[in-house]
Amino acid sequence: MPIPAPARFARFLSFGARFLGFAALSVGLATCGAESASPATSGVDATSSDTTATSSDTTATDAATADAGPTSKTLTFDVSKLGPHAVGYRAWDHTYNAPGGLGKRTIKLHMWYPATEAKGDNPLYGGLFLDPESFIDAPLAPPVDATGYPVHTYSHGHQGFGGTSAFLMRAFASHGWVAIAPDHVGNLLADFKPPKASWLFYVRATDISAALDALENLDKSDPMYGLARTEKVLMSGHSFGVHTCWAVAGATFDMAAIEAGCKTTSSPMPSGVCTAAELAVYKKGLRDPRVVASIPMAGSIDRQMFGATGPTSVKIPMLSMSGGKDPVGADTQFASTSGVAMTWIDVAGACHQSFALGSCGTLDKDLGFSVVRTYALAFGRRHVLADASATVVGILAGTSPVSATVTFKHKDADQ
Repeated sequence: MPIPAPARFARFLSFGARFLGFAALSVGLATCGAESASPATSGVDATSSDTTATSSDTTATDAATADAGPTSKTLTFDVSKLGPHAVGYRAWDHTYNAPGGLGKRTIKLHMWYPATEAKGDNPLYGGLFLDPESFIDAPLAPPVDATGYPVHTYSHGHQGFGGTSAFLMRAFASHGWVAIAPDHVGNLLADFKPPKASWLFYVRATDISAALDALENLDKSDPMYGLARTEKVLMSGHSFGVHTCWAVAGATFDMAAIEAGCKTTSSPMPSGVCTAAELAVYKKGLRDPRVVASIPMAGSIDRQMFGATGPTSVKIPMLSMSGGKDPVGADTQFASTSGVAMTWIDVAGACHQSFALGSCGTLDKDLGFSVVRTYALAFGRRHVLADASATVVGILAGTSPVSATVTFKHKDADQ
């Protein structure tokens, strides 16, 4: 029986345990060992007809991306390994005018970039996690190509922080990319106070757009001024960041459910907290056309927010990553998003944090990180840099397996 719209929205606002990717930080992180294996991936076969569909889709994409610009020298780097650059890091506060009546909003931006040497202090993320492989204000390496640095942006999970998937940000930086991630203020480990406010479900997306705006508007004295290629951007998101990915990709919101949920007394929020200005933001949508491909990790589109038809507005390719020890609905997401070009990999033994901080007793951390970054780099190179090499095409077609832990499935936009 369908869930009534008010109840569906209320349930989404409470979010339960489904997207609480970082609630376990206060008790030493989730070990994931007690999770049952996801039934979603049983029977998924990388040699099935899905692979054939991917191959034809890749051919079509070749023609569609033929005008993407000059072939990048970064395409010579092995996607299965870290790149040749050291990783620099910098962070700064950025203020922008948030919609929905929020006014001026200040967020911290984290940026990882290719550096010429591993020199400088190491960043501390969330006040808790030291990153010994990134170096604050390390000397910026010149772009591998004269056109500038390709860009990857990232949205962290509920009660997370910008550096939660630093392993992935470092991988892109080592390959010559700039990776940028905002702290979603009001939803951080250090500042979140339940219940989730109604504006939180859209402001994460505007934080991503603001981060890209910040890259476009660096001061002329900045060594990166004018070099970040924000016209075509790859996005990824972890846990609650999956919601951000779908919103930025252009999924439309179920306004009937949202409007009803804003009024119901069963909502965990105080009755009537959704303003007309906030509702107008949801109605307009949050698509940022600069994002041309997206990687939702360890999460699933929530129909309580986007409804049955919300994903049909998404016209960019999606790469869903999930873990066998983290049954968060990636199977349902794949099966119920007709009209969206989607590749789905499920990693046996991976838990929620295999895509972020790496705490998972059922999968070797380094193996998990290697699988995630290899697929992510291949996906980014394919759709941002128009890489049509046999290696990248094979990985994304499922014909060149990255790891025996991975099950693979793909569907074209017309499926």
